[in-house]
Amino acid sequence: MDCAIITPIGPGHRALFEESCAPSVETAIGFSKGPFDRIHHYAMDDTQGLHGRSARRNAAIRQAQEAGIAWIFFLDADDVLTPNAFEAFGARLAAEPDLDALWGLICEFDAAGEPQLRDGQPAEISAYAEFLATPPFFAVQIGAFIRTELVARFGFDEAMDTGEDYKLYLQLWQTGNCAKRPEIFFVNRRDQHSTGPRSATGADWARQVERMWADAVERDPVWAQLEHRGVAAKMQITNPLDIIQNTHLQGRFFEDSSLEKLRDLIGVAHPHIVEVGANIGNHVVWYAQHLDPSRIYPVEPNPAALTLLEGNIAANGIGDLIDRRGMGFGVGRAEGSFRAETTEENNLGATTLVADEAGELKVVTLDALMADARADFLKIDAEGMELDVLAGAEALIARDRPLIWVETRRDNLLAFAQEWCRAHDYVLIDSVFYVHSIDYFAIPRERA
Repeated sequence: MDCAIITPIGPGHRALFEESCAPSVETAIGFSKGPFDRIHHYAMDDTQGLHGRSARRNAAIRQAQEAGIAWIFFLDADDVLTPNAFEAFGARLAAEPDLDALWGLICEFDAAGEPQLRDGQPAEISAYAEFLATPPFFAVQIGAFIRTELVARFGFDEAMDTGEDYKLYLQLWQTGNCAKRPEIFFVNRRDQHSTGPRSATGADWARQVERMWADAVERDPVWAQLEHRGVAAKMQITNPLDIIQNTHLQGRFFEDSSLEKLRDLIGVAHPHIVEVGANIGNHVVWYAQHLDPSRIYPVEPNPAALTLLEGNIAANGIGDLIDRRGMGFGVGRAEGSFRAETTEENNLGATTLVADEAGELKVVTLDALMADARADFLKIDAEGMELDVLAGAEALIARDRPLIWVETRRDNLLAFAQEWCRAHDYVLIDSVFYVHSIDYFAIPRERA
């Protein structure tokens, strides 16, 4: 069984190839060939930039396939193979003989030239869903042992100047038996990009790959695993670039520090919670798991968010706590018809309601919606409509005197923090500052 090391040598990379890359391959061969009888280093010259690295890699793949070589490892000219790479691969293949492709840990040279593992990466990935749930920068890199017959089915997209590697990863993980394991096969040298007409920077790569990642997750949604105070949760991801969903991929709840403030402020056992602007359920799931509520009343008009909200409620087994009367409705100062507008592609929570007689979204008042239900805590995230929501909740607030957490846009700050609070005898007890808004926590003066 033979292995081919494929290295495209682009403009500006000849010296690095000769000084470090090629010698590292010879050192590894001398140390141990692992499961291989022979190892071939295909150094594919493109120092004039006439072909592009994808074309050179594809040419080498064809050569390897014609020669009957079983495995391929892609090693860039500015990177270094580890001395025990073949031995480590052989041990892993013996343990998992059905593997079609194997990646190791992302390891890179630091500013002092010392190898360091990339912080934040998972040590293992074992399935396509796990691969999609991992941000590309922390998932895998080009260096991997791949069966020649598998990689030859796809090759690299020669029309792409950058991101062609991630496109191949998606194809391999979706169709083959792929894995990432805690071995180290090579060390990456960052910021040593080749030059020439087909060159690209790390920022170029990130932009291209993020779009491909988002498109892949949209086609095949994944689940993020969260943990807060030792309690596990799961949230569905359909757009990994969405500000809230991306936080979930990091294993935590969005606004977790503000939610912790709430724990200390709630002041009521088994509260009845009204969540205006429930979005996909970040807060709803947290309330259910950490506040021991009697009932939660999510209010959310956006159909795109509602689908995820329902899925997250079901996935976390909290359906018995949910009163769905507000799901499918918006709330404001009066009844009306509206349409939804999402101005930020990667922020589903930034959806606003615009009055429109022909709109399909219905808005009611909280007073009407909650006429027969108690509210001990009222959360409002209404994207600039917070004063309208409060205006339609006069009776509820007078009756129940709930703790209020309201996201307040900058142009509404004085109207809420001074005028509304003074008129309704509420006191601000905490706040969280953001670029365009402030979250205020307010309680009735009699509880201050």
